[in-house]
Amino acid sequence: MNAMEVRDQDVLFWELAHHLVVKNGFQAVHVTNDRKKLWLEKETDKEQFLISLSKIDLAWSRGLGKLMKDNARESQSFKRASLRKNTVYHNLYITSMAPADDWKSTTSEIIYTDAARRKPMQTWLFAASVGAQHGDDIVKFLHLLNAGDHWPSKEEMLHSDDHSRAQKTAHQRQRIVRNIEREQEEAINVFTYGKSRFTYILLVLILMIFVWMEMVADSTNVLALIDFGAKYNPLIDDGEWWRILTSMFLHIGFFHLFMNSLALLFLGTAVERIFGTARFIWIYMVAGIVGSTASYAFTEQVSAGASGAIFGCFGALVFFGVNHRRLFFRTIGRSVIVILLINVIFGTIVPMVDNGAHMGGLVGGFLAAATVGMPDKTYKLKQLGVVPAIAALLVILFAYGYYGEGNDPEEPIVQIQLAQELMEEEAYDEAYDTMASVIDGTAMPEAYFMIGNAAFGREDYEEAESFYQEALAENPDFHEAAYNLALVYSEAGEEEQALEYVERALELEPDNDQYEDLLEELQGA
Repeated sequence: MNAMEVRDQDVLFWELAHHLVVKNGFQAVHVTNDRKKLWLEKETDKEQFLISLSKIDLAWSRGLGKLMKDNARESQSFKRASLRKNTVYHNLYITSMAPADDWKSTTSEIIYTDAARRKPMQTWLFAASVGAQHGDDIVKFLHLLNAGDHWPSKEEMLHSDDHSRAQKTAHQRQRIVRNIEREQEEAINVFTYGKSRFTYILLVLILMIFVWMEMVADSTNVLALIDFGAKYNPLIDDGEWWRILTSMFLHIGFFHLFMNSLALLFLGTAVERIFGTARFIWIYMVAGIVGSTASYAFTEQVSAGASGAIFGCFGALVFFGVNHRRLFFRTIGRSVIVILLINVIFGTIVPMVDNGAHMGGLVGGFLAAATVGMPDKTYKLKQLGVVPAIAALLVILFAYGYYGEGNDPEEPIVQIQLAQELMEEEAYDEAYDTMASVIDGTAMPEAYFMIGNAAFGREDYEEAESFYQEALAENPDFHEAAYNLALVYSEAGEEEQALEYVERALELEPDNDQYEDLLEELQGA
């Protein structure tokens, strides 16, 4: 290979790269340190094109197949900007001279870019030297990309004197490499705008509150959660609106704390680095408040946790994607979308997940990010128009929670759980009042059973009898209610009826030691 051939190869390589980038809208996304391989991409309304442009020299086609397979695998490291569009892969080789043997049988082989074998990569080989063995038709290739206009012939490319030709090639190379470096600098600047300081403060604060709560109570105890400021709709209805805020810093058990802390560590630090600390605090707090208010509107259960604010970080990253679409999808975009979809689906199919808080936080985080904008964008006063939208959303959610049907559930599971914990503390009057507030609006046998237990604890046996009978009327197989009725009649001295109901309980639940003990006691009497 002589010096002239190397120069011709270099000329064609950078002329083609310059033609695609400068004249036809392709984006140079990566170049190797030796400047022998360049990756280009372009997105149209229907398709995306990913092109690998390489300088190689092979006297024979042996080894060409391995290069093609390696290139196909390498293409997967370049994330595409859309999951919906078809991606078209082209693998271009610029050689000084085409291999002497039958190289076309190798380049015509279909190579797939992924294990699922869905994305074929088409290979082209272009010979640079005038008069060398003919390579593929470069004009034909360019017409496939609708980029065939104004492409110079080899003679036109090589017509200038050596010095002018070298200057032109150097200028083309410098321009393309500088564009890549500029984009890399932009990515670095975007992802390192701020420092992740407040995220770590939040994590420490959340951990300290959890440890404090565990020292004086039990973070899985509903009564303790309510005492510490969890979201509990009846008390919010009574004016304790601050629970919307305090619930963001509580967690229910260690696993809940661990999962939310892990999510906050990764998402919070990313958002704080992209938006800066001041913007992150605004996004986090707004998302958390909107998420908690949405939970109040759509979820009756006692709830706590930072998940609303964490989903707000997802919303902020989506806003970042809207403003930096290429950079978003080339870096974190696909992972963010996949993880977000998994969480949304999980929250939809798992009953105990507070999906209201998640979706509220997601929307709140996006809107909060829209009010402050991206640090590298010029701030526009119209962004302040989003603040009234956030306020209106909060008002609508709160009004729906206060006046809507969500606060009058047909299945008062929260009240039943709360009453159970109150009775464990022998607070029978409070347990009774808790169930009395919802008993008229439900036909749930467990609700009648629980208020019957509260009445029994208050030694109001007549009322307890009535509630147990209601429970059995709703569910004739409710053996616990039958057993408790036996206890009521035993306390009232009605031994015959007590015997009847304990026998019924044993029919429904044979071999229950507690039931058998009561039966023996009554029979002995």
